[in-house]
Amino acid sequence: PFWLKPSGSPVAFANQFHRQLSLRRRSALLGCQLCGGMAHTMAAFVLPREGGADLLEERVVPRPSLRPRDILVRVQAFAMNPVDTQVRDARGKFKAKDEAAAEFPEGKILGYDGAGIIEQVGEQATMFQVGDRVYFAGDLHRNGSNAEFVAIDERIVAKMPASLSFAEAAAVPLTMLTAWEGLFEGMRVPLDTGADQAHVPKRVLVLPGAGGVGTWVIQLAKKVGSLFVIATASRPESADKSRELGADLVINHREPLMPQLAEVGIDGVDYVYDGYGLHAYATQYVEVLKPFGQILTIVPSFSEPMPSISVPMAFKRASIHYELMFTRAAEGIEMERQHQILKRAAQLIDEGAVKVSIQSILPWSMDSLREGHRLQESGKAVGKIVIAREAGA
Repeated sequence: PFWLKPSGSPVAFANQFHRQLSLRRRSALLGCQLCGGMAHTMAAFVLPREGGADLLEERVVPRPSLRPRDILVRVQAFAMNPVDTQVRDARGKFKAKDEAAAEFPEGKILGYDGAGIIEQVGEQATMFQVGDRVYFAGDLHRNGSNAEFVAIDERIVAKMPASLSFAEAAAVPLTMLTAWEGLFEGMRVPLDTGADQAHVPKRVLVLPGAGGVGTWVIQLAKKVGSLFVIATASRPESADKSRELGADLVINHREPLMPQLAEVGIDGVDYVYDGYGLHAYATQYVEVLKPFGQILTIVPSFSEPMPSISVPMAFKRASIHYELMFTRAAEGIEMERQHQILKRAAQLIDEGAVKVSIQSILPWSMDSLREGHRLQESGKAVGKIVIAREAGA
């Protein structure tokens, strides 16, 4: 023992004694954590308050407790979405720009796409078993997937496609659900009617085409809705991606829309899937929309008003819809529908009917997460940005 071999002055001896005592206390504490306490904690990337990506930090936090219908998933990968940056700093997006930054003393965990392995099931959870490989989008009002574990209601989860890695699967749920709900629930596009159509397919305009949601709208509209798909793109790589995914026509949303359609003999569209904002394109949408047409937007704006288009919309008997994938979980209404949609999507992916569009897979780290936020905010991503423990797992 060190106290049998004192050296130097009494002060040095005392300092040495306290250092050793401190080390022993820390070792005892660590042993306690490893034996029991550590089982109730996890590593997570957290946000201490609203603001920039530089505020994100890594902490050890309590592992989430389960509600009756929850499952606990050990996260293997998560993907970035615009909502991550919007929740990170909601000022000017979901609330006024001049509001004070919200504080999150316990740390807010972002992440609204994920894939992983079920570690535990809640007392009323019956849809899955421990060890199942699942994918999910999550709940806007709960902590998300930027962590070692996430607790999520089983009704908005499905087994991931067997043909995908965790990284690939994590890129699917939020954007695919948003595309599916917008097309087939919001605008009520009939499903799988291609073989029964005795006339020219109806047309959908997707703006923009190569974004996270747009890549799924193109594929689902074509493969499941049997529509003629017109995608928009302003860059060559975005146009190429839209065509690769099945778009029948690509036009430039930086130029007036109607003249470009008229130039190729198209007199209008039946559906518009808006991923940019009605504040910018509402007047052009109503111009290209056919009578009884449908417009759906996924971009609500707190600060930028939509131009008045009520008169031309009324004369065309047209409709405007809004899509928010988080509504079902937030309101607790028909939550099982998202399980069913994810299950159908997994089938389509495994059959090769649709494919996942990924821009980059980054390693699991704080630096990668911050880079993911910067890439997402750049507006130049073509496909999804994924953070994964193992890219090919």
